Amino acid sequence: MTASAKEEIKPHAGDLLIFGDDTGHETFAGDQPFYGLGCCLILAEHYEHLKSRWRDVRKIIKGDPNAPLHASDITISAKPEDFVALGDAFKDPCFARVAVTTTKTVLLPALMEPCEPVMGLLEDQIRAIADLLPCKRIWIVLEASKRADPTVMRCFGKLASLRPVSSLPAEHRFLPKSANEPGLEVADFIVSAAGTQVRHCMRGKSGEPPDFKLVFRQLPRIGCRYREVTKVTDHPDGTISIDSISPL
Repeated sequence: MTASAKEEIKPHAGDLLIFGDDTGHETFAGDQPFYGLGCCLILAEHYEHLKSRWRDVRKIIKGDPNAPLHASDITISAKPEDFVALGDAFKDPCFARVAVTTTKTVLLPALMEPCEPVMGLLEDQIRAIADLLPCKRIWIVLEASKRADPTVMRCFGKLASLRPVSSLPAEHRFLPKSANEPGLEVADFIVSAAGTQVRHCMRGKSGEPPDFKLVFRQLPRIGCRYREVTKVTDHPDGTISIDSISPL
């Protein structure tokens, strides 16, 4: 992947589209105590359906099917019909949702960046879903961030040391928020829900926040996967293991 890989995505039937976004800070800078990545996974032949559904959600919430919509737009003052529209959209089984988080309490080997095991475990979750689908190629599309892109690219380059490389060919793209890509907006809601869940647990609260239930609890667990990395062990034989927990 290169920093200039921001051209238009042109998938074909049989391609698995993976739209990703992050939350928190990839190095826990400042007062950020957690980091996470979330993804929306969908076969290319179903993406037009999702885009149509998402335009309907935008129209209900923003009054314009082409207006950008992000999780931060949904506040406690949101209209009841906004939550109904989102709930209906996330009941749609045409896409899977995956997220992995970690916190400052994670135990890491020396010199390992927190986003490395997050991406390693995320890749595991993605592969588990991809193995169930008739996909021929993978597209990994992340929202661009001038601050985070260099770190994210370094971690992608290190994934091979954490897990075997997939046999499927993969395309990588960074797209700016201004691209108004529905898949990235759905990923934003997925990772936002994961961020709410990890903050919820860090505060010692039980149960699950409403947005986490909306995103991850409405469909079978096989397509709704969330994990929190708690420990990474660098073994003497050169292998690496990742311990994690999940309410799912």
